[in-house]
Amino acid sequence: MQASVKHGKMLTVKDGYLVCPTCRRNKRLMKINPDTVATKAVAYCRDCKTEHIVDIERGQCFESRSQ
Repeated sequence: MQASVKHGKMLTVKDGYLVCPTCRRNKRLMKINPDTVATKAVAYCRDCKTEHIVDIERGQCFESRSQ
Protein backbone atom coordinates (compact mmCIF):
# COMPACT_ATOMS: atom_id res chain seq x y z
CA MET A 1 0.00 0.00 0.00
CA GLN A 2 1.34 3.43 -0.92
CA ALA A 3 0.29 6.46 1.09
CA SER A 4 -0.46 9.70 -0.70
CA VAL A 5 1.97 12.60 -0.19
CA LYS A 6 -0.67 14.89 1.36
CA HIS A 7 -1.27 12.54 4.28
CA GLY A 8 0.61 12.51 7.56
CA LYS A 9 1.03 9.68 10.03
CA MET A 10 -1.39 6.77 9.76
CA LEU A 11 -3.60 6.43 12.84
CA THR A 12 -4.90 3.25 14.49
CA VAL A 13 -8.43 2.06 13.69
CA LYS A 14 -9.49 -0.85 15.92
CA ASP A 15 -12.86 -2.61 15.60
CA GLY A 16 -14.16 0.23 13.42
CA TYR A 17 -13.25 3.03 15.85
CA LEU A 18 -10.39 5.53 15.79
CA VAL A 19 -8.04 5.19 18.78
CA CYS A 20 -6.67 8.41 20.32
CA PRO A 21 -3.08 8.80 19.07
CA THR A 22 -2.04 10.80 22.16
CA CYS A 23 -3.25 8.82 25.19
CA ARG A 24 -4.43 5.52 23.60
CA ARG A 25 -7.01 5.23 26.43
CA ASN A 26 -10.00 6.38 24.40
CA LYS A 27 -10.69 3.42 22.13
CA ARG A 28 -13.90 4.92 20.69
CA LEU A 29 -12.82 8.36 19.52
CA MET A 30 -14.71 8.29 16.20
CA LYS A 31 -16.65 5.61 14.26
CA ILE A 32 -14.95 4.75 10.94
CA ASN A 33 -16.81 2.70 8.33
CA PRO A 34 -14.94 1.04 5.43
CA ASP A 35 -16.47 3.52 2.96
CA THR A 36 -15.96 6.66 5.09
CA VAL A 37 -14.28 9.62 3.37
CA ALA A 38 -13.57 12.91 5.19
CA THR A 39 -11.11 15.78 4.97
CA LYS A 40 -10.03 17.84 7.97
CA ALA A 41 -12.46 16.14 10.36
CA VAL A 42 -12.05 17.08 14.02
CA ALA A 43 -11.74 14.28 16.56
CA TYR A 44 -11.79 15.31 20.26
CA CYS A 45 -10.59 13.02 23.04
CA ARG A 46 -12.48 13.47 26.32
CA ASP A 47 -9.81 11.63 28.29
CA CYS A 48 -6.71 13.69 27.44
CA LYS A 49 -8.58 16.83 26.22
CA THR A 50 -6.79 17.00 22.86
CA GLU A 51 -8.15 17.77 19.41
CA HIS A 52 -6.90 15.99 16.29
CA ILE A 53 -7.52 17.00 12.67
CA VAL A 54 -7.80 13.82 10.59
CA ASP A 55 -8.23 12.85 6.96
CA ILE A 56 -10.16 9.63 6.28
CA GLU A 57 -9.98 7.68 3.02
CA ARG A 58 -11.59 4.26 2.50
CA GLY A 59 -11.66 3.50 6.21
CA GLN A 60 -8.05 4.50 6.91
CA CYS A 61 -7.21 7.54 9.06
CA PHE A 62 -4.28 9.89 8.68
CA GLU A 63 -3.25 13.00 10.60
CA SER A 64 -3.98 16.01 8.41
CA ARG A 65 -0.86 17.81 7.18
CA SER A 66 -2.57 20.32 4.93
CA GLN A 67 -3.17 23.71 6.52
